[in-house]
Amino acid sequence: MDCQQAVNNVIPVIHNPASVQKLLDAVKVSLGFGLKTIVVTKAVGTAAQQGVPEAFRLVLRSGATLIVLPDIKDAVELLHPDSVYFLSTRGGDSMGDEIRGGRALIVIQASDQPFTQSELSLGRQVKVIGRDVGSTALLTLALNKLLGQCVE
Repeated sequence: MDCQQAVNNVIPVIHNPASVQKLLDAVKVSLGFGLKTIVVTKAVGTAAQQGVPEAFRLVLRSGATLIVLPDIKDAVELLHPDSVYFLSTRGGDSMGDEIRGGRALIVIQASDQPFTQSELSLGRQVKVIGRDVGSTALLTLALNKLLGQCVE
């Protein structure tokens, strides 16, 4: 798959953000890798009130698309991905290049809570790194692994 296809097919899902800064950092990382579609699910508190409008401003300025939905299930139903990957530091298979096939949702947990079993049942948990580095760093490492050769 060429770089343009990869950038179009990888869709980050920023799940359950409560912090404006965590939400904006994840959006900036996604835009930095040239991604064209970013999804935010289950935004709460100040992330929903202040972070989402600010994220829209950043995304619109870059020519990308921001989709805000109530839950991951809605993203799966509406975007029809070929695969859904839940980024993790604890469990799951090691993250490999197989994510490159087709449209993939790359889900990060932007809060301190773990993914629920019902959320995990929507896709596959993949281990990016074995240390707790925070959600923004986890997304950065995963996108670099997937798209690193596409970023100049």
